[in-house]
Amino acid sequence: MGPLGPVHDGARRLVLTLPSYAFIAMLLVACAGMGFVQPWQSTVVIGYNVVGIGVFYGLVRSGMSTRLAKDSSLAFQRVLFNASMVVLAYALIPMARGQALQWLCLTILFDMRRMSKVQIRLAAASAYAMLVGTVLLILKFSPSSIDMGAEFINVAMASVTLCVLLVVTQIGQGVNQHRKQQQIELERTVAQLNALSIRDGLTQLFNRRHFQTLLDEEMRRSHRSRRPFCVAILDIDFFKRVNDQHGHAIGDVVLREVSRLAQGAIGPSHALARWGGEEFLLLMPETPLSAALQTLEAVRRAISEHDWGQHAKGLRVTLSAGACEHPLGLDLSPTLERADRALYQAKHGGRDQVMAASP
Repeated sequence: MGPLGPVHDGARRLVLTLPSYAFIAMLLVACAGMGFVQPWQSTVVIGYNVVGIGVFYGLVRSGMSTRLAKDSSLAFQRVLFNASMVVLAYALIPMARGQALQWLCLTILFDMRRMSKVQIRLAAASAYAMLVGTVLLILKFSPSSIDMGAEFINVAMASVTLCVLLVVTQIGQGVNQHRKQQQIELERTVAQLNALSIRDGLTQLFNRRHFQTLLDEEMRRSHRSRRPFCVAILDIDFFKRVNDQHGHAIGDVVLREVSRLAQGAIGPSHALARWGGEEFLLLMPETPLSAALQTLEAVRRAISEHDWGQHAKGLRVTLSAGACEHPLGLDLSPTLERADRALYQAKHGGRDQVMAASP
């Protein structure tokens, strides 16, 4: 297995091109063996390919490609190299000129998804410039070796093909970008739906259904670790009176503020849910009853000392809570019932207080 990350990806893409290079090399060797191509011509083209591939492979495997360019596979640089290789074959092997132009387009097509629009335009323009320059050099130094009529058609076809390739590439990149955007939007929608499925819409606390899952998981964890946990039921005092005197809109504000203040007081290790109406359930993993009571007292003070008058004149909000430590190995229902009885005692003992469940 190769190394992970950009280096591995760049090396993998380079290896994928090796069969095409090997095919060209074998074809040139076969043509040389049958006398269609001079051996030195095949040797120059094959040697140029081997040196180029070796350089690129060394850059990718050493990790230098990640420092030289954003694309670890050096797609743009390899396309320019391939174009120069095609132009070299075009100059040295007359019989391969028609096929060389087709290969020129394929070299750009293979890596077009990994290049930007500017890089694709530069690659196509550079390839075309090298091709035209080579034709002009051949015409100047060896005019007898070139059929200008045929080469004019070849160059014209290369122009048309490259232009069509650019258009197709831009369309393809547009479609790919649109697909990526749709994927991002889909992931965002899934995340939002997941959040909605586990959160209460008003308070953004965990909802009852999801919290039941958290309770079940904590019971299994407690059974494995043999460490206790506590649960507490919290209830806003005289919440019906808040709705009656100040309206349901203020009642919603109270629920949101109580949730925010309680979350800030309990810390990140505990979990809080809206259990129903103005009632909340607090899960305190690996927490003995004494520490749980301290946490609940911090929540009670945060609610009691908050400036509720900023939301409505004369508004005052307090909280009562009942806590219970869950015995190892038992069902959770009796624990919740004991916490509820402790809450009942806190309510009938004057409210705005925290009570522990009786042993």
